[in-house]
Amino acid sequence: MSTVWVVQIGVVGVFALMCGALAVAWLRGRLGAAAIALFAVACLVWVAAFVAIVSGFHGADGFTDCHDDCSSVQYLAAVGFLAPPLLISLAALGMIVAVGQRRRLRRRSINETPA
Repeated sequence: MSTVWVVQIGVVGVFALMCGALAVAWLRGRLGAAAIALFAVACLVWVAAFVAIVSGFHGADGFTDCHDDCSSVQYLAAVGFLAPPLLISLAALGMIVAVGQRRRLRRRSINETPA
């Protein structure tokens, strides 16, 4: 299997899992907290991958040109570097939805109170 496909499957898999996790959090009324946690974890993973790539940790800096003989560290570095920006965007969308839902509930409660 080509390296590009492995990394793409990893990124899409992580993104799909996080979409599912945010959907479950939304159903339980915890979308805002889950989106904040996703943002924090995605930032930490990206920084860790960046440090591994810059420092050359076990050849992590060679994930761009390893072609068909990549190590697991190189795969993890690639997924850890490429997936977090997508997850940060997903967390931002989750926060927008959570804030919109909260505003809608506040407006509804203001309109329903007797004057």
